[in-house]
Amino acid sequence: MSTGIRSTTLKSVTTAALMGLFLTGPVLAKEIEVQFLIPGGEGGGWDTTARTVGGALEETNHATVKGYENLTGAGGGRALLSLVNDPEKHSNTLMVQSTPLVIRALTGVYQNNWQDITPVATMISAYQAVAVPATSSFEDMSSFVAALKENPKDVVVAGGSGRLSLDHLTLGLIAQASGIQLEKLRYSSADGGKEALDRMLDGKVKAVVSGVGELLPAAADGRIRILGVTSAEPLTGLDVPTMKSQGLDVVFSNWRGFFTAPGASEEQVATYRKMLVSMSETGTWTEARGKHKWEPLVLVGDELTAFLAKQEKDLGEILNKLQ
Repeated sequence: MSTGIRSTTLKSVTTAALMGLFLTGPVLAKEIEVQFLIPGGEGGGWDTTARTVGGALEETNHATVKGYENLTGAGGGRALLSLVNDPEKHSNTLMVQSTPLVIRALTGVYQNNWQDITPVATMISAYQAVAVPATSSFEDMSSFVAALKENPKDVVVAGGSGRLSLDHLTLGLIAQASGIQLEKLRYSSADGGKEALDRMLDGKVKAVVSGVGELLPAAADGRIRILGVTSAEPLTGLDVPTMKSQGLDVVFSNWRGFFTAPGASEEQVATYRKMLVSMSETGTWTEARGKHKWEPLVLVGDELTAFLAKQEKDLGEILNKLQ
């Protein structure tokens, strides 16, 4: 069953109105100063994305980065609340966000949603994956799914986020595509991808669901085996089959992008869009994306609004089935 949650991968933005922004040439660093607001701690997906984007902006002379604020708490809700309630403090701020912004609003973890802040641009699509210890008897998704069907209570799967969040949702999509009753799943929530991975390597769970990038170091060290990824096509430089190629109709990605404070002027939002889209066309950014196995997902304006609205609808439907 198709999830309906398919991210459009764009090498560039082709919207005519946006292309007109480039007629004046690249934005100079001295013209823009930006502060990044990060809803999680250092080293996580949000943090890595913000700092990688910030570094690329400075290296390509698109902006001067004034700093990175890691404002943790409430699963990212503290930073969101700060942006909503104190827009003047964050007047030159870009907050990094991702799919959990939609999920946590739908499940009531956040009291605000994406419509309460100002969307600027999505930048990347980070795919999910299922991994097992290198010594596991599971060689592919077929053997993993077969065991999950036979005795789901025995196949405990860990994820680096809470119940009804990104990793749990990914497991639910795999189960749904396999004809497994969602209520029979045993999901073990951990505080971050590292804890979930450690839990698996300690033998406490049979598998882990996580972002591809978070699994790469352990895979490179030979400690784990990645069974499948949720991309539509194989990821460049990664010798791992997709879920689709193994008979599971699951194509799902965790988009990451940037928002600014509510009430931001059209001029400021347009400037940020131009800055981010222009930077995304550089070789510096292409190299940075490749390092993290991120796919391009550059959406702005009406395209971005429509994308977020569809995510809200599609994710709401699967979350209702998981509850």
